[in-house]
Amino acid sequence: MSGNDGRWDRVGEAPAPSWYLDPLVARQKREVHQQLVRKWTEGCPVESVLKTDLFEEAFGEDQILFDLIPGTHRVIGIDVSRAIAARAMRRSPLGCARFVAADVRSLPLRSELIDVVVSNSTLDHFDTREEFQAALSELARVLRPGGVLVITIDNAYNPLYQLLRLLSRFGVGPFPLGYTTSLRGLIQSLEKHGLEVADKSRLIHNPRLISTLLFLSLRRTLGKRADTPIRWLLGLFSRLDALPTWPLTACFVAACARKPSNPPEE
Repeated sequence: MSGNDGRWDRVGEAPAPSWYLDPLVARQKREVHQQLVRKWTEGCPVESVLKTDLFEEAFGEDQILFDLIPGTHRVIGIDVSRAIAARAMRRSPLGCARFVAADVRSLPLRSELIDVVVSNSTLDHFDTREEFQAALSELARVLRPGGVLVITIDNAYNPLYQLLRLLSRFGVGPFPLGYTTSLRGLIQSLEKHGLEVADKSRLIHNPRLISTLLFLSLRRTLGKRADTPIRWLLGLFSRLDALPTWPLTACFVAACARKPSNPPEE
């Protein structure tokens, strides 16, 4: 992704770009992300939340922002596509929320404004490492001292990710996949930008592409009766998290980073 060259607006103007995501998978994704954010922000005073990327809020049952942290006074969502930001705004039940078309590499926000930044699979759509680092620098800049950044990116070690990335470059799928890094690389990058990594995790072990095709086939064949086998398969896949092979099966890696209350002296 290099800014908004029209690709993301075309995604935002499509009638149903989240066609690939079964409703039960969308709910799984929503629950997993919300539980992670709430766990990592428990006990933190949260008056302002920023979420990068509004694809879920614009289209899917996997939205996480609208009811993420009840009682938050300032909720901001950004997306590089005006069409996606506008759709998210129309779907939002929040009177206090602002939805803005903006590039995460150049946020229209003052420094040290946000208590919690949630960036779920946003930075892994850029083409290059340099763009990835520029966006991470901006997220660190707008985070207040003591604030929390929850970030997830595509798992570089998942062999199906590389296949998906290649296919996305040929227009297979609703959007392109870009640069990502390992969990260790993510942690090093966060520390490079002055953040302290408090925890890490891995999320969702559905075999990407394979599970998508399987779930689409089941849904097309069985309709609502597909709920039972899909739930069973999701439960089976989730057990992969406990195996030592998790670095290969996790779809996403995640980290919780805090901005030091007292910046270190140079």
